Amino acid sequence: MAHLTHQALLYLHIIAGAVALVVFWIPVIAKKGSSIHTRFGFYFTSLMYTISLSGLVMSIMVLTDPIAVRLPANEMSPEQLSRYIEINRNSSIFLLMLSLLVLTNVRQSILVLKAKSDRAMLKKPAELSLVLLLGFAGVIVGYIGISKGNVLFQIFAGVSILNSIGSLHYIYKPNFQQREWLIAHLGNIIGAGIGAYTAFFAFGGRRFFAELLPGIWQIVPWIIPAVVGIIATQLLNRKYRKQYKIAQ
Repeated sequence: MAHLTHQALLYLHIIAGAVALVVFWIPVIAKKGSSIHTRFGFYFTSLMYTISLSGLVMSIMVLTDPIAVRLPANEMSPEQLSRYIEINRNSSIFLLMLSLLVLTNVRQSILVLKAKSDRAMLKKPAELSLVLLLGFAGVIVGYIGISKGNVLFQIFAGVSILNSIGSLHYIYKPNFQQREWLIAHLGNIIGAGIGAYTAFFAFGGRRFFAELLPGIWQIVPWIIPAVVGIIATQLLNRKYRKQYKIAQ
């Protein structure tokens, strides 16, 4: 039963992710504030909620009972089984952190639009707990990455921790300027888009890239969306800060 539930969630996760890859660009290209921008922005955030929440549930399922969920076909020695469980649980902690990263970005992108200059909404316990949980997950994954020598874990743990710190800084910063919420919205929504494209390149294209990129170079598909997203965020930040006279 656990295996079938996990498979159903996985198919939902993949379908929502594939649609999100296309939908992401419509509000990006559309005129900001237009009905198309608003409508497809809602579709995109709904898809990302589906992706992140299904990812969280799947991760928790594997953490709880990797054998029942994964159903390994071959007979294993106790040592092999122990190693199998460890690998699956570590991977699930990593995927749980990524799901939290996407969920936090989507949630923050919506809240900053609603709150605008009044950040009281962002300081509610449920919202702060999500941001803090992301940072905590980043610390755990970072520890695993360092102890296992896993560079991928270390990189995305750093991204998650910095994302958590950045959100807290935005929520509590003493000097808040008009329209700064627009910059925060763009940064968070691009962050959610990075999550969708990272999943596509790293999971959907894993076999394809495995043939092209040997060894440590297989980390490249994971990093490309983040690098492109960070550059895009910086360019948009510069554009809108100049347009609306928002100081750094």
